[in-house]
Amino acid sequence: MTTGLQSFDNFSWASLLAGRDVLICDGDADRAVKTANALERAGARATIAESQRVALDRMSRRDFALAVVVLEGQGELDATLSGALATSGTKLLLMVDAERREATRKARPNARVASLGMSERQLVMFLTGTSDE
Repeated sequence: MTTGLQSFDNFSWASLLAGRDVLICDGDADRAVKTANALERAGARATIAESQRVALDRMSRRDFALAVVVLEGQGELDATLSGALATSGTKLLLMVDAERREATRKARPNARVASLGMSERQLVMFLTGTSDE
C-alpha cells in the first residue's frame, strides 16, 4: 500500500501545475533556479528573469499564466511591469520577507503574497491552493 501511495503522489505532484508557463523574476540566481526547478517538478514550464526589466522583455515574447516576483528588502514592484501583468491577465505572486507580507498584501490586493524562505513544497501547495497532508 505504501508503494502505491508514493507512486500516486509522484504522479499527481507532476500534474499540479501541468502546462502552465511561469515567469520567475528574482535577482538571486541560485534561489531563482531552485524555484524554477520546484515549479517544473510540479509540471510548469519556468522562465527566469534576473530583473523586472528583463521580466518585461520576456513578457513581450511569451504569454505567462503566472509571474513569481521576489521583492527583497524594501524592493517594490515596478509600475510598468505591474501594468503589463494586469493587461496580460497574468496572475501575480509576490514573495517578500515575512515581516512585509501583511503590508504587501494590503498594498497589492490583486496579488497573492508569500513569504520568502518557504519550502519548495510549500510554494507549490500555496500556488495550487491545496492543503498539504
